Amino acid sequence: HDPNDNYNNKRSKPGFFDEVAICLGEDGICAGLRKLREEGAIKEVSLGMNCLRLPHHGAPDDVLRLLRGSEPGTFDSALLAGGWNLLTQQGLQCFAECERRAVPVHVAGVFASGLLVDKHGTYAYGEAPAEMVAKAQKWRELAEEHGFSLPSVAIAFAVLPKCVTRVVLGFLTAAHVVEGMGWVKESAGVPVALWHKAKSLGLFDVDMPLPPLPS
Repeated sequence: HDPNDNYNNKRSKPGFFDEVAICLGEDGICAGLRKLREEGAIKEVSLGMNCLRLPHHGAPDDVLRLLRGSEPGTFDSALLAGGWNLLTQQGLQCFAECERRAVPVHVAGVFASGLLVDKHGTYAYGEAPAEMVAKAQKWRELAEEHGFSLPSVAIAFAVLPKCVTRVVLGFLTAAHVVEGMGWVKESAGVPVALWHKAKSLGLFDVDMPLPPLPS
């Protein structure tokens, strides 16, 4: 969970030590977890990391190091957070690597920590930059143009990669759960045309494949 990207150890902090290298060592954590799985002590081995790239948050290069440096079949799943939502697709390479290695992805941070639900919400657990507030508004207008709420479009976007098998949503209250399940249901109807319109408007920050338009 979050090697090289946690409160105790981060590349930008003094005394940094490479936790990913320790994980991948001959007698490292990955080898130990594989052994526990083989012995039946645990059922699955997973990684959980932030796959966006910000000064205070995220380590996509270390996600790739873990995936590429571990033995095939090490990870039964990967929880990738923050780098795959309507406001940033910085985690695309991590998702592509999981797809190549047949590692199912559980995607988190689909609301960008709040800005895709609330106009005054946070972005990546901090104050939202003006450009992200403006981008969220453009997505909101596009969603409304197609008759959908912005959160439902955010959920629909989260499941576009073939490797995604779970979407992680966080709720504070029972009322939020009910509201969120409504967004999930609504998300099933988001049309492919919306993604193509978004691409034409320049709302994606990477060149990403989209489902084809229906003929």
